[in-house]
Amino acid sequence: MLGPLCVFAPRLAQAKRLGLLEYGALANRYVLEFDGKWLRGGAPLDEPLVGSGDIQSLNDLAGSFEVVQTMRPFPFSKTALLQIAIAVLAPMLPLT
Repeated sequence: MLGPLCVFAPRLAQAKRLGLLEYGALANRYVLEFDGKWLRGGAPLDEPLVGSGDIQSLNDLAGSFEVVQTMRPFPFSKTALLQIAIAVLAPMLPLT
């Protein structure tokens, strides 16, 4: 039942690799700029840290990177595979 979905596995794996590369580069650049601005004294003196969108943006970027990082090559989980196997094999138990 899940076999046809395996056709998408190479494309999903490629999308994950490309996403990790692109988001990793973006995250690296953003973190370096954030570090330079807020931790190394690059922020203007009149710019308050509280209320700055920089920290929220950093958190949002981390969440986006985590989504890409947790992508699976197969569009189904082990749980779904196990549920289907049980549903297929359960009716055969009385016969065996």
